[in-house]
Formats: sequence, structure tokens, C-alpha cells
Amino acid sequence: MAYMMSQDAIPFYHLYGETFLQWEPGSVHLESIVSRSRMLGWEIKPHRHHKLAQIICVFGNGWHIELDDARYFLNGNWLVMIPPGVVHGFQFEPDTQGFVLSINSDFLAELSASGEVPTANDALWAPQPVEFSDERYIEQFRQVLLSLDDEIQHAEADSRAAISNLLQLLFINVRRQQRLTSLHSESSSRETKILVKFRALIDAQYQQHNSVKDYADQLFISVSTLSRMCQTVLKTSPKQVIRQRVMNESKRRLIYTRQSIDDIAFTLGYKDVGYFCRQFKKQTGLTVGEYRKQHAV
Repeated sequence: MAYMMSQDAIPFYHLYGETFLQWEPGSVHLESIVSRSRMLGWEIKPHRHHKLAQIICVFGNGWHIELDDARYFLNGNWLVMIPPGVVHGFQFEPDTQGFVLSINSDFLAELSASGEVPTANDALWAPQPVEFSDERYIEQFRQVLLSLDDEIQHAEADSRAAISNLLQLLFINVRRQQRLTSLHSESSSRETKILVKFRALIDAQYQQHNSVKDYADQLFISVSTLSRMCQTVLKTSPKQVIRQRVMNESKRRLIYTRQSIDDIAFTLGYKDVGYFCRQFKKQTGLTVGEYRKQHAV
């Protein structure tokens, strides 16, 4: 049953039940659901955090969750993303297996701005449940959390760098799950198959610089239909999907090969090297020379 509560009645906590705890920028905390929820009867009442972003993950159990005015019952393997300020509460099954990761929002912003964890803000931009729709990622995600916990507990030399790298790997995994969830929940089976084929066609033909209409014709759909599918599921245009594939290949060649810029342009199907260079700078903000120098290996 849904109910309303005043904002003044919703407590602001650092960690749940720990109003006295003062977090310094750079704080990351990880705990098991069992360690905190067992003593509370497996119920965490609605509350919010002013300076903490959280990821709650549950493996193989059922649980009820409130996120602002939304209510969910989740069963299986799920992540729940909770940005700062979002009201949330939980009711877990006894002995629920999972973890609560709490990250100080100042630290998170610092990592995102510095490029150490560039995917963090994208992953945590809105409160949402995310299902592990590909089981091969579950154990990988669990191992990253355990490694993060070990690093937090022991705080050895270069701990910040290690924690940043582990968080980056964790958020990459989260983004993968979000994309898979979006693909499965927001599109029909037909749309999924068409977009998978669209991507395969791009991989095979990106050097030909086909137009959106060329690809739509091969998929036996209209340009408007392909555009709608891309916007709905991928949150971008088909032209940008095509363009990004060419840019990704050009970046790989600039970093990992000794091909000249002229050779790269011709390999990628550009007849005009100047046009390639202008397009690259338009997409990346760097000249090809600047990009190669900046990413030299």
C-alpha cells in the first residue's frame, strides 16, 4: 500500500542509524546486508542520505524496496542505484545475501571530474533497480566487491589508486547491466533482433560510410523506424551509432598502430584526409596528432 510522509519526517542519515558519523571526502564503505539488517529485523525504514550515493545488491533472494514514491518487489539477482537525497527503505527476506556500497558524493564527483571513474555519474544519475540479466557478470561483480572490501579494510600503500580502479571496474559492470536491462525491458524481441543486426552490419560495412537509409534498406525497415528504435533503446541516433563505430576504429589505430594519419584515413574509407581530420576533431575535441600524443603507449 502506498503512503505519504512529509519530507521533514524522513531522517537524513550518513549510514543507516548512524547520524553521528562524520564522513570525510574520499570515504567508501562496504558492508553485507546481513551485518546491519539482521539486528533490525531485516527491515530498513524509509530514510535518505545527504552526501552518500549507494548501490544495494542482492543475490538470489526476494526483497521489497521503496524508492521515493515507487515500490518494487525484486526476486533474483538485482542492483539498486540510489543517488544522494532519494528516500529509500527495504524489507529483506531473512538471511538475504548481498552488499551495501556507500560512496561519499564529494569523492564520487572528484573521481568523475578527474576521469578516474568516468562512468560513475552516468550509472548513478537516477534511482533505479537493475537486474543481472547476464549471469556471467554476477560472480565478477561479487569478486570486485570483495576486492574493494579488502582494500578498504587494510588501507595499504596506493590505496586510493586501487579503490579508484576497483570502482571504475564496478561501474563499468553496472553500466553493462543497465544497457542489457534497457535492451530487454524497453524493446520487443523484434526490435532487439533488428538492432543487433544493425550493429553487425555497421561492424562489417563501416568503412563504406553508408547512410542511415542504406542500413535501413538492408534491415527492410524505414529510416524513421530505425531512428525510433535507436532513440528508444540506445538513447541516441542511428547516425551517431554509425559515426561512433568509425571513431572507435580511428582511435584504436592512432593508439595501437604506427600507421600514418593518411593511411588511417584511407583505411577507414575516407577519400579526403582533411575531412577525416575535421570530423575527428569535431567528435573528440582533439586533433588526430594531439590524440595520438596524449594516448601514446
